[in-house]
Amino acid sequence: MSESSIVVIGAGLSGLHAAWRLQAAGRAVLLLEARERAGGRILSLPGAEAATHQLDLGPSWYWPELNPLLSAWVQRLGLSSYPQHSEGAGLFEGPDGSLRRLGQSWEQAPRSMRIAGGMAALVAGMQALLSDVDYRPGTVVEGLQLRPEGGVELLLRQGERRDVQPAAGVISTLPPRLLAELPAQPAWPPEQMQAWRRTPTWMAGQAKFVAVYERAFWREAGLSGAAMSQRGPMAEIHDASSASGEAAALFGFVGLPAAHRQSMGAEALRQQALAQLVRLFGPQAGRPLRIALQDWASEPYTAHALDHAPLGHHPSYAPGRVPADWQGRLWLAGTEFAPQSGGYLEGALEAAEAAQAAAQQA
Repeated sequence: MSESSIVVIGAGLSGLHAAWRLQAAGRAVLLLEARERAGGRILSLPGAEAATHQLDLGPSWYWPELNPLLSAWVQRLGLSSYPQHSEGAGLFEGPDGSLRRLGQSWEQAPRSMRIAGGMAALVAGMQALLSDVDYRPGTVVEGLQLRPEGGVELLLRQGERRDVQPAAGVISTLPPRLLAELPAQPAWPPEQMQAWRRTPTWMAGQAKFVAVYERAFWREAGLSGAAMSQRGPMAEIHDASSASGEAAALFGFVGLPAAHRQSMGAEALRQQALAQLVRLFGPQAGRPLRIALQDWASEPYTAHALDHAPLGHHPSYAPGRVPADWQGRLWLAGTEFAPQSGGYLEGALEAAEAAQAAAQQA
């Protein structure tokens, strides 16, 4: 990879979109990802043996009316989507375990949509289009340094091997709190580091639990699969089945703080979540084909220790300010730096477009 290349740090949705746009503009691109997989906070697992349906352990929904960039990708890749299942009654569990059956379920307006095959189908489709991009998974960026002759040097680690990679510039999709911890020369100004550390990483303190079943038995009982609980451990539960309902699953957002989850351990949390599904949906819920728990607070390439504190509201995100010394060599993407839709998948795409456009002009 030549010194005239643009390096994109992070192969999540924002990094993939930035790399694709750079490739389309004829730029040489090096795409670095610390994990062994692309997708970042998008993570989908197979729903059952030999099934094409996948379970989203990260983001699950998008809204075509509100997400034009994401909708364009769904169309570009020929993916299909279907509405979040909401037909049937909802359930409400009180703090004492009392259970109320509601006349109808919760339905968002505009309606939440799922992608057939899970959000991972989006990631795989985007990756397949990066034919001219040098993609290096398992590569950790350990530092950035401006070069006296121009451009940037990146200090890279792959396993035990360390290298120096020169580049014309860098698009970082790191969450602000992780960017603040990245060593840089010239160093990030203290006020900039403080601003980045004050910016929560969206959903980084969250955990999701999924249970897969032979059939959607709750639908047979007139239930939508949606439930709200004041007892927990899951605070909000939804149907996670395929469009036809043949690949059946339930998922829930764990309401316990990260510190509580870590103190009790993953196995105890899985068992408590399964017991909650039995309380809500009956004994059949205790016989899943498989279960999965994803605790994003334990992901070092997503969450900072500051992200373990629960969020009481959706943070206000804004385009990232680049320190003066780094202007024209560093551009900030990722959903926390989105101009409008910060925290959402659409925001990841917005920020990538803004960063790529600025990099292309440098």
